[in-house]
Amino acid sequence: MSMLYTPLDSTREIRLLRLHSRHSSSTKSLVQIEKNVPIYCDLYPVAVREARNQGYEALSYTWGTPEEPLSIQVNGTEVPVTRNLHVALQHLRGETSEVVLWVDALCINQMDDAEKIEQVNMMREIYACAKSTRVWLGPADETSDEIMVQLARIGKTVIDRGAFDLFIRMTTLSIKDPSGAAQAEDQVTKLVEDMLDRSLAQLEDSCRLLTEFCNLLSRPYWSRVWILQEIVVSRNVEVYCGKRKIGFAFLHAAMLYLIYMQTSLSTQLVKPLTALLEASADGNFPPDCKLKAQFDYVISIEIPPSASLVSGMRLRYHDPAQENGEAKPILIQLLARTRVGREATDPRDRIWALLGMAADTGTLRITPNYADTNSCTAVYCNATRAMIASGHIDILAFSQWSKKDPMIPSWVPDWREEVKQPFGQLPWDTPYSASGAAKFLKHLDQIVPVLHLKVNGFLVDSIESLRPQCNNGEWLSMQHRHEACIYLQDIISLCHISDEKLATSGVEIYANPSVRESAYQRVPVADLYSTGFVRRATIDECHLGHTEVVTDYIQWKNRRPSTGAPVTNTLRSYYIMMGQQIERRPFVTMKGFVGLAPKHVEEGDVIVIFPGAKFPYVLRRCDDGTYVLVGETFVYGIMYGELVTEDREMEEFILK
Repeated sequence: MSMLYTPLDSTREIRLLRLHSRHSSSTKSLVQIEKNVPIYCDLYPVAVREARNQGYEALSYTWGTPEEPLSIQVNGTEVPVTRNLHVALQHLRGETSEVVLWVDALCINQMDDAEKIEQVNMMREIYACAKSTRVWLGPADETSDEIMVQLARIGKTVIDRGAFDLFIRMTTLSIKDPSGAAQAEDQVTKLVEDMLDRSLAQLEDSCRLLTEFCNLLSRPYWSRVWILQEIVVSRNVEVYCGKRKIGFAFLHAAMLYLIYMQTSLSTQLVKPLTALLEASADGNFPPDCKLKAQFDYVISIEIPPSASLVSGMRLRYHDPAQENGEAKPILIQLLARTRVGREATDPRDRIWALLGMAADTGTLRITPNYADTNSCTAVYCNATRAMIASGHIDILAFSQWSKKDPMIPSWVPDWREEVKQPFGQLPWDTPYSASGAAKFLKHLDQIVPVLHLKVNGFLVDSIESLRPQCNNGEWLSMQHRHEACIYLQDIISLCHISDEKLATSGVEIYANPSVRESAYQRVPVADLYSTGFVRRATIDECHLGHTEVVTDYIQWKNRRPSTGAPVTNTLRSYYIMMGQQIERRPFVTMKGFVGLAPKHVEEGDVIVIFPGAKFPYVLRRCDDGTYVLVGETFVYGIMYGELVTEDREMEEFILK
């Protein structure tokens, strides 16, 4: 294999793959093609600055399983490749003309770690300079040809009618301008009204369409971490599945419509279902109710988010308003967006695959290094330390308590595992500001061991008493109403303990003493309210939400009929935000603070606020004087900088 590759001129050259044509072959069967028409290729070097003029196309694909490899001819040498790559090359080669491609597995000498590092550092440029990027989803199956055709038709219709831009406007305004988003939705509905009416009239076909669409988006390709950069930075993207292809813009437009169609169908089915209930003598649906079964099926469909995520990232990346790079995401934001469901053969790629899109790559000075001595633990530690050094101390909120790899320190997120959003939100979106005006101070002392982190912080208090965690947040379901009320009662009891402590000590711990009165209503939802996006709750919203939950429980206990009053937005929001606190334990501290801590918290753990942090954190002291990070926490009365004053002294904490 090494005979294929002559050394490249450091970071100034890449290799391109000339894929020979199928020539005069007229065979159409994949099996016959594999047997009768071998794949011939040539590799040749080209200067990076000249590569754009070559008109090459970059291939974005998943390597596939190494079992039963197939062979291709490269520069006269037989080279084994995975079956998925083999099939991709067969489908992509021309009938009578050559195709020039960049394929990572063939264009990079995989046996040369130094070259791999150089080429990986150039990946963003390689995909950005390509004439187009060909996405290979895999060979066709029994439904893929039909769904590819339908997606192209739907996407074209959505774009031609001007609905695509309105769909985007709906999405971008949903957080900052809900009324503007509602106006955009009204306009969208008018533009695609006939399509929505047809989807309801042909409900079975619509359900089948959604199912086949989900199957396409569930292919292994979409979970690969490297596709994010490959699709996002490319000038033009075409998606191939078997012999069918669709432009990425059409796929994105169709995706937005189908997501909207699913919501529209479920909404439109509510009215006839309600009529059935009202006509029923016992308040139940008729046996074998087809409409109810169809409704249940529609709402049960979960459209995989991976393709939608990369589509949104691509749109933002190429937005003319972001050309100066200021609005482009930084690494911590990319890691947070891609924290779940991404696969990487090499777990270190979970960091390195995002560097080409991150606006702060130059500042962080993180570079890929595929040497065996550069362990995954070292890569994750160094990346976390670099992000903290640049002021992003709240990356600590993504760290998991229970780690499968015991070598990963408590303060370092393991990106191979599930990473949850703290309190159902991301640090840069949260209304919290626990450290107030205190700025992060760069004080990462390299004298401490490499797996340790030295940070300064404000010691708040230690945890004295705990209540059980809640394990189920589905409190809008009738069977979980009782658990919701136990949760509320536990917090009320802790607030009583707090009142007794403050009365005994005579020390007022709250900057504004009047806030104590609403603690029992605010703590259950961590002082948050959701209207499609999360914001700080008002006093009235917490009071009304808490009251409605209690009323709802009483009505449930008295067996309120299923056709009773509808759930209000306030009640729904209160339940949703309570649901975000599952696996958190209510607590009271030695001084009387009440809050919600990670489920692994123990009595005696301390609460600390680090300068620049949005959240307070729970730490556990070890016998050697160091600490382990338990996780971020909500402490009522200190979440908006109330406790951090100019004269408050900090202490040193060494995390391990």
